[in-house]
Amino acid sequence: MRIEKELYVEEQETMDRGSSFTYEDQESPSPYELTLFIDEVEDVIYSGLSVPLTSRVVIDKEQCLDALEVLRANLPWEMLEAKRILGQQEAVLGQAEAEAEEIRQLAERQAALILDQSHLAKMAETRAQELVEAAEQEAARMLRLAEQDARDLYEGLERELDLLVRDLKELLTRRLRELRD
Repeated sequence: MRIEKELYVEEQETMDRGSSFTYEDQESPSPYELTLFIDEVEDVIYSGLSVPLTSRVVIDKEQCLDALEVLRANLPWEMLEAKRILGQQEAVLGQAEAEAEEIRQLAERQAALILDQSHLAKMAETRAQELVEAAEQEAARMLRLAEQDARDLYEGLERELDLLVRDLKELLTRRLRELRD
């Protein structure tokens, strides 16, 4: 477990120095791997010195923090990706609005050119309005989809995290109960 941690920390340091790593390149750790990381934290707790006549244990702070750091670093990439998407939501919305404005302006320019031709004036005005409405509808649709995708991903990750936390609490409760018995 220590070797895995050292290799992972070296990998993280390499990524922090500017490699072309993306979240998609990283496989999410399996539930078994996450259990191994949790076991590492558990090992730190079990290897601590028991305080007589109490349920307290004195543990190695650095060792415990290192184990927690590895656990945190190995959370499923989907959680990190959701955080990144939520951070980019404003940029996506701004881009959608800018594209809608470009389409609207293009539609207005096309309408102005067509209006110069007297026999097509009425048809051009109608077409320009349709283009503007279609652009606004498409921009609104893109915006709704981006917001819904971000919400769905975030909610799914929240559920997964809640399950992991519940499982960890149950495991810790069982282990503590075993220690007391």
